[in-house]
Amino acid sequence: MADKIQLLKSLKLLHGIPDDQLGTLGEFLTPRTFADGDAVFEEGTKGSSLFFITDGNVRIAKQLRSTGGGAASYKELALLGPGDCFGEMAIIESEAPRSASAIAAGPAVLFELEREQLHRWLAAHPQLAMGFFSRLVAMLSGRLRRSSNELTLLFDLSNLLLEAFPSATAMFDKAMPRIMQYLEGEWVAGAYLYNQFNDEMDLVDTEGDYAAVAARLAVNPAASQNAWLDASTYQVVFPGKKRAMGSIVFHRSKPLDKEETNEAARTLTTTARLIAASLENISWRSEDDMRARLKKNIQAGF
Repeated sequence: MADKIQLLKSLKLLHGIPDDQLGTLGEFLTPRTFADGDAVFEEGTKGSSLFFITDGNVRIAKQLRSTGGGAASYKELALLGPGDCFGEMAIIESEAPRSASAIAAGPAVLFELEREQLHRWLAAHPQLAMGFFSRLVAMLSGRLRRSSNELTLLFDLSNLLLEAFPSATAMFDKAMPRIMQYLEGEWVAGAYLYNQFNDEMDLVDTEGDYAAVAARLAVNPAASQNAWLDASTYQVVFPGKKRAMGSIVFHRSKPLDKEETNEAARTLTTTARLIAASLENISWRSEDDMRARLKKNIQAGF
């Protein structure tokens, strides 16, 4: 029981609850184990349980509509880890369908709490009800704020990148400040772009005092995949056909916690995909313009 209470004390939603009352709650929890890729629940199914993660990670994903009759694809909304809970709307709205799917990202161990069992526990400890639901509302509010912030960033950046930029550096000049204004905390960033003439990655744009921190970061401008360089630094890569087209290194003055790390990685990775598409369009337009000029010169007899 002592081990179970320690696990319960690590759950964010249960912080501050006395050990004896946590012990009582533990009697209503059902341990569940999932293998990598297992669905905890599917979008659209009816649910009546709240889940707590004690070990491993769970992806919350929204199914995207398929237009060609192929396999369904998903948009990841969040990657949750130990201490997090999910499925909370099932205990607020009776028999409401799940708004997204929850899928184990690697082996995961969860505690399941049925709505009726939660009500029995709170009925036995009515003084906890207000605090429990206040923390639940605060958690939901925080998730909504972060999701809204991410959606606004992606919408804003998508519209910006529809412009026909004359060069990649011109695109970065506009896109980088736009991204930074949506990141919470004090961030700096440096954008690298592949230079085919010297076969190197050149630093083409910076935000904030990036030069002050770049020397102590383990930055590999020629990296081929996204990665956390440390607890404060994330490098997103723009994949190309033969090599990476470039990357952006984002660094925050204050280290991120696990939840912030997952949120930032998802947002910045999606942002990088948009920029990679813009870089491909710029490259295509540049090559097309070069072909048009060459054809014009040939026709003119040069």
